Amino acid sequence: MKNALLALLCAISLEACAALSIQEPLNVTIADLKPIEVGVLEQRYALKIRLLNPNDTEIAFDGVVFDLEINDVPFAKGVSDQKSVIPRFGEALIDVQAVSGLQNILRQINELLKGERTNLTYRIKGRLHGGGFGFTRFDSSGEIAIPAGIEKSGVDTERASPDRTKRPNP
Repeated sequence: MKNALLALLCAISLEACAALSIQEPLNVTIADLKPIEVGVLEQRYALKIRLLNPNDTEIAFDGVVFDLEINDVPFAKGVSDQKSVIPRFGEALIDVQAVSGLQNILRQINELLKGERTNLTYRIKGRLHGGGFGFTRFDSSGEIAIPAGIEKSGVDTERASPDRTKRPNP
């Protein structure tokens, strides 16, 4: 009986050590962002988020909580009760929604109208909640290129302005 109890304690200890092993952080990127509801005071967005797991163990989750910053300024927040599993050394693509307020979108529009940026930076941070207890944190950053030709007015001036060098045919 003592040997069985000792073997059980050893097995539990080894399992606990494996669970506490150092894990590499998840790499989280935004694969797509689309507005789905635009109101005067609030905007809703559909996001596709790619979760890359560089670890040797799968990560099962049944909830997501996240904050999205654009150009180092808080932009949107989201939660989801979506369930999924990120395979070991694999990836998962999940669909979530985020909410942004009027002030957040106006800040970003103002930055774009200044015309000084060639890209937008984003940071997405949050938690994947596991079934029962425990969670996995993530904090990743990336860039989105702004298409060339967008100037302060937000209009591609080469395509929008008429060619004044041509004379009309009589």
